[in-house]
Amino acid sequence: MAADRVSKETAELIALPPFDIEKQSVKFLLNQPTVEKNIHKVPLNEPLMKSLIEHGMKSPILTMPSYYPIAGSQRLRAMLEIIKTHSDGWMFKTMEIEVYKFQKEWWNMYYLWGDIEFRNKAIAIWFQMVELAWKSR
Repeated sequence: MAADRVSKETAELIALPPFDIEKQSVKFLLNQPTVEKNIHKVPLNEPLMKSLIEHGMKSPILTMPSYYPIAGSQRLRAMLEIIKTHSDGWMFKTMEIEVYKFQKEWWNMYYLWGDIEFRNKAIAIWFQMVELAWKSR
């Protein structure tokens, strides 16, 4: 995960692949097969969970075409926990989130690379750099 930011001016110089902007409910996102299968593996950030209970989710998320988050996985994981454990958790299911969804799996070209170790590192770096540029805008 990209831990820091670059300047907005620098981020604007970076070409990001095309994405669609949608509004989706938390329930819709959590019910997507890739999300449902994997989101529980994201560590729970309890301070973030408390903030989401108090303020809701204000910032958009960036996702793969499957709706699995590239940026926003901790928030979506926290929403799952809120729904499961909070007394008013059911209200969070209908919360609408702005989603920036990549139109295609732009990173899949790396799967052509024969060296699996390098390929996996290259894909991880691609996601980290996309997240960094997107969050910095």
